[in-house]
Amino acid sequence: MIHSVKPQEAYQYARLIQKLETESDFLLYGANERSWANEQVEQMIYNLHKKKNSTILVAENDGDFVGHVTVFGGGADRNAHVGQIITGVLEKFHGQGIAKQLFLDLDDWGVANGLIRLELSVMVHNERAVKFYERMGFEIEGTKRKSLVVHDEPVDEYVMAKILA
Repeated sequence: MIHSVKPQEAYQYARLIQKLETESDFLLYGANERSWANEQVEQMIYNLHKKKNSTILVAENDGDFVGHVTVFGGGADRNAHVGQIITGVLEKFHGQGIAKQLFLDLDDWGVANGLIRLELSVMVHNERAVKFYERMGFEIEGTKRKSLVVHDEPVDEYVMAKILA
């Protein structure tokens, strides 16, 4: 089941993010690099709900959150139509169509809420994710050279985007 996260689900959302950051070296934050107080996450979710161009969609399995797509909409009139995406699905649930359904629901949500452009960044060596995003209609627009350092090694990122309308 996929739904928009509610402020009272802040603990479950934060727990999902912490698990994802523990499982993957492909995310901006590494394991235990940050911690959120429940009130902090609850406030972030509440603030996103107030913005028409921002949301957090979560995939749920047996009451646990197993994946998400978080969208931060542009804050100025000139970029309010753009959604910056952060996403992840727990390893145990890879290959089950959860990410695909999250992105299909994201497209529907984006169109319904006036977004024209969705964008994200992905490490160039994360070939599985790059191929997935391409299947979902995203295109590589450029490369951010040495934009991250992971395990003391510089890493390039692709900037990818999808036009909704």
